[in-house]
Amino acid sequence: MKHFLLSRSAIFVIGAGLVLGGCATREDVEHAQATAESAKQEADAAMAAAQRAQSSADAAASTAQSAATTAQAAQAAAASANERHEEHHERHERHRHHHRRHHKE
Repeated sequence: MKHFLLSRSAIFVIGAGLVLGGCATREDVEHAQATAESAKQEADAAMAAAQRAQSSADAAASTAQSAATTAQAAQAAAASANERHEEHHERHERHRHHHRRHHKE
């Protein structure tokens, strides 16, 4: 009889553990669903924020490329203007030198 009570108690403890550990209440399931929905909404919001950040990064890269192109064009224009200035200065000096030679004679 003692053995029977011990076995019956063990079965009760194991059964109670299974009931408590393996079965979820309706509230538990609803809470899990609410938590999953909340996590999904947060993930969706994070994805939207990441997409906005990527769009901003793409726009910044495009602006930087445009600025680099503009800077290169400005450098080319400055070099060309400097070259024209040097040519003008050389012509002026030749003309001045030529003009002085004529006046001395």
